[in-house]
Amino acid sequence: MDMATNGASNAPHTLYVALQSTGIVEISFDPSKEPEKSISIVGVSTDAGYMPGWVVVSRDKVYSISRTSSPGSEDESGGVFAFQIPDGASGDRGLTRIDSKSSNGKGGVHCEVSPDGKTFAAANITASTVSIFQLSEDGSMGQPTHIFDYNKSDPGPKEAHPHQATFDPTGRFLFVPLRTMDRVEIYSVRSARQDQRVHSIDLPVPAGPRHLAFNSISPLKAYMYLVSEKDNTIRVYSVTYDDTSASGITMNLKQTLSTIEKDMAPTPDEHKDLASEVAVSKDGKFVYVSNRNLTRAEPDTMVIYSINSDQANNDETHLTFIKAQEVPGKHPRNFALSNDKDNKWVAVSNQFTQDIVIIERDLTTGLLGDVKGRVNLKVEEPHQPSPDKVVFSDVPSKMTREDFLKNRANGPMCVVWK
Repeated sequence: MDMATNGASNAPHTLYVALQSTGIVEISFDPSKEPEKSISIVGVSTDAGYMPGWVVVSRDKVYSISRTSSPGSEDESGGVFAFQIPDGASGDRGLTRIDSKSSNGKGGVHCEVSPDGKTFAAANITASTVSIFQLSEDGSMGQPTHIFDYNKSDPGPKEAHPHQATFDPTGRFLFVPLRTMDRVEIYSVRSARQDQRVHSIDLPVPAGPRHLAFNSISPLKAYMYLVSEKDNTIRVYSVTYDDTSASGITMNLKQTLSTIEKDMAPTPDEHKDLASEVAVSKDGKFVYVSNRNLTRAEPDTMVIYSINSDQANNDETHLTFIKAQEVPGKHPRNFALSNDKDNKWVAVSNQFTQDIVIIERDLTTGLLGDVKGRVNLKVEEPHQPSPDKVVFSDVPSKMTREDFLKNRANGPMCVVWK
């Protein structure tokens, strides 16, 4: 494989992991070292509520959400937390919590900061609520400006179970996949006091919409890739922005592809596979989707799709299934592309094997290459297999591995590159 390199992508990276049992774990990845020595645990913040399940980086802040707001499951509401990343100049190490609020519902599962860094959204899967907060200049959160309560707006035998609350590339719209109701709600969030639903996407039953990602083409057009975990599909929607229309946004379904095999039909409910995460490379050439196999005997996979940039094809062949590749570890609940300009690295968060695996990405073919690092976050008797979200970041703190081992109790839930 032709693995292109550059200074930025080969420089050391910092990642944050949401570890359900413990808190927000910081790890360092140095691609210049041998794979068995490239990853080290350097920090952990235990001040992130009970069972943190998602973490994001926005500028010099880290934000997270937990299933309940304190270290104990007796609380009814989840918690959202803001942390300051040290700049290194003062010699301070580790994340410093600067704010916390109720997420206004039990089961905090996802959070995100808008592209302009001014708005924060939190999804609570158990309570079926989504909360919107405005962020201050110092990164702290005010009181929620709006709470979408699906138990009130959509009463009935089914709970909504929102699994994500994510902003579109413009930051003007918030998308919420309702996993149990097989629907995606779209809200206008142009101002703090004018959040309103402008569009809904109804899906076949049972689809189980879980996560989505965007590919911005121009100020007036984007594509949305929606992954559903029950029918194991990725649906491609064209997104057109038009300020003259009532909603300001138009969505059109263009493609539905399998996340398991090429040309495979949508799977029935209770299938052995569950699609989990989706990401788009910065160059707009590839889409990635991870799959979790519930039999535990067969390997899990990551599917790579190529993006057809030819707009003359009417979007009907926008995505092409390239390959389903095996990934090391078991139950890849989440993965993240590194935030260098090439997205050279893929960090995979495995829930059952409770480890983080970093794989090199072929920039030409989009395929996954060699494993460049692996860190084990496993405990002897975990009561919650818990690696979830991982993100990349590059402002390091410092903590010894021995300190981490004293505090950990479960595996990671999510990972982010900084």
